[in-house]
Amino acid sequence: MKDTKLPEGITQEMINAGKAKGLDVKLAEVPVDDYGTTRTFLVCVPSRTVLGQFRRWMDADPKKADDILVKNCLLSHKDEVLANDELFTGVMATLSELIVVRKGVIKNV
Repeated sequence: MKDTKLPEGITQEMINAGKAKGLDVKLAEVPVDDYGTTRTFLVCVPSRTVLGQFRRWMDADPKKADDILVKNCLLSHKDEVLANDELFTGVMATLSELIVVRKGVIKNV
């Protein structure tokens, strides 16, 4: 990403800091209205620890589970997203797509 223009509110330093922590850093485009307007946020793929916390609360307290995912995986514009329900929901849905679930096949032996 060195020679490309980064979206507003995202710096190369933010990207480097995330990578230095061992995070799998991504840019996520999230729809912000019904007219196709999008915003780009810096996010990271949820770690096993974050996924464990998320799953722990998923059924008992879905709001808390969503907060855990967004607060731990959103690396830019955090205050803005937490203050806006529509942005929060959009970011949450986008982050949930980063949860990789590979489905195995069971065979009789």
